[in-house]
Amino acid sequence: MAEQHDRVLAALELREPDRVPVMGMVTDYTSMGEILGKRPLPLGLFFSNRVMARVTDLLASIDNYAAFVRLAMDSFTRGSVAAAVKMGYDAIWVFYLPTWRYLNSREVRDIYGRMWEADLDSRGNLKSPMYRKGLITSPEDWRAWPKEDIFRLPALYNRIFRRLQREYGDRIFMFASFSAGLFELSWQCMGFERFVMAARKEREFIERMVRFYADLYSLIIEAVADAGIPGVIYSDDLAYRSGPMLSPKLYEEIFGEAYRRIVDTAHGQGMKIVMHSCGNVYDLLEWFVDCGFDGVHALEPTAGVDLAKVKEMVGDRICLVGNMDVTHVLVDAGREEVKEAVRRSISAAGAGGGYIIAPTNSHESMTVRNLRWMVEAAERCGRYPLGEM
Repeated sequence: MAEQHDRVLAALELREPDRVPVMGMVTDYTSMGEILGKRPLPLGLFFSNRVMARVTDLLASIDNYAAFVRLAMDSFTRGSVAAAVKMGYDAIWVFYLPTWRYLNSREVRDIYGRMWEADLDSRGNLKSPMYRKGLITSPEDWRAWPKEDIFRLPALYNRIFRRLQREYGDRIFMFASFSAGLFELSWQCMGFERFVMAARKEREFIERMVRFYADLYSLIIEAVADAGIPGVIYSDDLAYRSGPMLSPKLYEEIFGEAYRRIVDTAHGQGMKIVMHSCGNVYDLLEWFVDCGFDGVHALEPTAGVDLAKVKEMVGDRICLVGNMDVTHVLVDAGREEVKEAVRRSISAAGAGGGYIIAPTNSHESMTVRNLRWMVEAAERCGRYPLGEM
């Protein structure tokens, strides 16, 4: 087993590795191209240029267009892992989302019943679409929603991750990721106000949807485990910067059983599973531990999350992942400031193991230069025993 795997597994199991591991998140064409020394394909022109947008509108009407989009996603996912290996990360959060259907150069619909808007980054490169609204507002809508593409997902994930594990599995620890989690899928397909009303007055409708997606996630986890992938990141944004979007009690009532089933499925396959939620998650940390997650990410400093406090609260029961600021430190800070941020995070959470340093999120304004400084600083400041650094 590669040293990267040993390092990451030790941290997830709350043991001291040789040094604090570093996890990367490569989710934009700009960074990936710079790392690999390749110019990104000018896909943005097919959405921003008036003439090329007409071509996109025409292609979107062709039956095979969805297959073309999936091939583009396959290429991006493979490139993101190759870039992570070149950066020297110990682990990578692998995004694979064969779920969007471009209706034209402006509108995107996903297979879960959500409408999005095509979007470009500041350099004109295509990036993840922006959520706009949901298309499922009633039990009747849910029953009628076509689910054929959803049922194909486990096979698609098995195929791409089998290839990734074969090509890169001996050089980096991969965490597979499967789009949004149960909470996001539930509320975004109908809008937040409608979801809250349904959660109180139509609980059976919501619970049926949650069971469906718990079944789906369990199948996908088994599919990527079959491909040899050692970890999963379960991504479900549950909090604002001010705190949870729902009460912890309501989260437990609606999602607790499903979360535990997903965690048990991963563990039953010998995999590690990390919970990701943006925002201030202090009030949810004990719940994450109780559900059985091996780790928690993102622990955003810009949401008021103090890493030393989280370590004190739950650091002896769950691995802490993240905490590197993506608004300044990994965007435009100088080398010494990046080093100090890394040193500070390791000092707060690294004692005794159980910490993986990582950005809290990913976007095109983060610079490859600063990410490299983060890796360098972790290698220099994160050697155990930490008292001798």
